[in-house]
Parts: sequence; structure tokens; C-alpha cells
Amino acid sequence: MRESCVLCACKHIAQARVLLLESLKGYEEHYLFALGHLSEAEDELVKDHAELANYLRDFRKQLEEDPEYVYPFTDAILHVAHQGEAEVEAHISDIEAEFEGKTPEELRAWWTTIQR
Repeated sequence: MRESCVLCACKHIAQARVLLLESLKGYEEHYLFALGHLSEAEDELVKDHAELANYLRDFRKQLEEDPEYVYPFTDAILHVAHQGEAEVEAHISDIEAEFEGKTPEELRAWWTTIQR
């Protein structure tokens, strides 16, 4: 079972929203892709946040049963992010620690490296 990632779950929920909007514009297959992303959001949470995974699963199941169901994307992302705030803060702290004390030249060199 993979490690839980609240931030990853939020990204999958957001991607599902984009895909559902695309499905409304005539790309019907995007509806299934959106369901896949919502399922991935659940998978990102199930190990350490089973209650959040079930919370999202209930919404996804409603959408599966009724493609016209209005999924509460904003509420879902905010609820997941709030419940996993410590995990997100730890991730931000890791990023900040990685760059702490770096000179502007070191930061430019890092930026150049990732642009390749």
C-alpha cells in the first residue's frame, strides 16, 4: 500500500474537475477519466486517512450512479486539505529546508537544472 499524500489527493480531485468540465464540452470519455482521478485521490489517502478516502468515495459513487450529480469539488479539496494540514505543512517545511541558506547563484543553478 502506498504512502498517503494529501497534496496528491487534492491534485487528483482538481484534475477530475477539469476532466468533468471537458466531458460537458463533448469529450464524453473524459467522464471516465475523471472517475479514475477521483479513485486515485481515494488511493492517495487510504493508508493514513481512511475516513477521508471514504468521504471521497461516497461522492465518487454518487457521480458514478448519476453523471449529472454536482460533485462538491471545492468542499472536497478544502476538507481533505484541512484534515491533512500537518502533512501538507511538513511537505512545505521540507521544501523550505531544501532551499534555506542557498545563494542566488545556487538557486539559479538549480532552476537551470530542472529546466532541461
